[in-house]
Amino acid sequence: MPNINQDQARDLILRSNKILIAPSTPDGDSIGSALAMMKVLNRMGKEVRVVSTAALPDYLNFLPFKDEIESELEGAKDFIITLNTEKAEVDHLKYEVAPGKIHIIVTPKNGRFTGHDIAFQNPAPNYDLIITVDTGDLVQLGSLYTENEAFFKSTPLLNIDHHASNGHFGTHNWLDFSVAATTQMITPLILEFEKQSNALLMDEDIATLLLLGIITDTGSFQHSNTSPEAFEVAAELLEHGARQQEIIKRIFKTKSLETLKLWGRVLSKIAYLPESKLVYSTVTLEDLVDTGATMDDTGGIIDELMSNAPEAEVVMLLKEKEVGFIGGSLRAPGKIADVSEIAGILGGGGHKKAAGFRIRDKSFEEAKQIAIESIRSYMSEKLSFESDKQTSEKEGKMFPGLVVKPQKSIPVPLPGGEDMLLKDFRQRKNPQEERLKEMSAKFFQDKDGQEKTVGDILQNMAQSSSASTDSDISASV
Repeated sequence: MPNINQDQARDLILRSNKILIAPSTPDGDSIGSALAMMKVLNRMGKEVRVVSTAALPDYLNFLPFKDEIESELEGAKDFIITLNTEKAEVDHLKYEVAPGKIHIIVTPKNGRFTGHDIAFQNPAPNYDLIITVDTGDLVQLGSLYTENEAFFKSTPLLNIDHHASNGHFGTHNWLDFSVAATTQMITPLILEFEKQSNALLMDEDIATLLLLGIITDTGSFQHSNTSPEAFEVAAELLEHGARQQEIIKRIFKTKSLETLKLWGRVLSKIAYLPESKLVYSTVTLEDLVDTGATMDDTGGIIDELMSNAPEAEVVMLLKEKEVGFIGGSLRAPGKIADVSEIAGILGGGGHKKAAGFRIRDKSFEEAKQIAIESIRSYMSEKLSFESDKQTSEKEGKMFPGLVVKPQKSIPVPLPGGEDMLLKDFRQRKNPQEERLKEMSAKFFQDKDGQEKTVGDILQNMAQSSSASTDSDISASV
């Protein structure tokens, strides 16, 4: 499907009046993007709904407009029975509930109704445009997609995302893999809408929702995906009143007792495989039951794993979401691994530094072994390549880092030049040698028998010491 730029995405949105916004698995970036877009487009006079079939994590309950998120697609489950009344007029209508079925009873005023007068239909929802935000694949939308595939296939779909593993599933794909978050893409679009409409669209609430996505996806500007552009957009949002400290407090500093218990258990299970430079830990359903926590409380744990893994190239957190369904989060704190490649091996995707995957229809232990073996195989090849590369570099250079500039010409020595150098060397050397001879003669040789040598002095000292000792002995006797 075609890739488009910001201007083309803007025009597509402006041409649409009834819009459905579908965020991926709820997190700061997906929900922040969806709610910000919804309110801005509402203010522009468009009919917009945000639908997410997954529950909102507790840590996002502070967000403005969160109560406007709908849990199912309006009219998607309707089943319509149509009765043709051209031959008979309806007198009254009633229904009776029986075990496993329902009877709909229509009584005519005159004439009769037959089976030929009845029609059935499952009407598709009526939207001009679907916008997915922060969604790498449609399956991330859960039952919203799986129960309405025909609707998604028949409706124009604008796919807005920053993940390099994006499946390009939209009829229009606005993708930017260089940015840190989807909200970083949406911010200049909203500012352009505001400029064109000459109306106030960006306020403190909208700015807070957009800053939320950048802060959560950069780990409060600590992850390697933090770029100067991310700081610039964040500064712009702060100027519009974004509540940065509220985000920091709610996301990073507010944790329930159950969350702390869960984190303690997960961090106590950290394992390190040095041959693969892999650090990992796990969250099982048993862990959740024992601590009273929920899977939403696992947010941020993988960043703690990274801070406790200075030697790791790959960090993994495995989460047992339900029996037979295991999710995995991957991070690459080093320079060798590309975790989007590992996630791709396991059927997932993401960025070079952060990715994820899902394993279905396997026990937790089976899924763990599959993930570990995939990482072990991947890292074995990567580490072998790095070792060969370093060996090659060492063999190629005797002095690594030394830059030798070739001389353009070699000077021709003048006739007798070598003899002149030797002569100068001897002139510099001889005075020193003569001085050494002089000192030796003075201290160790008695040429004329008049000066005492060092040997004479030492001998005299020995004789004096012996005489003194004999005297002391005689006195004592």
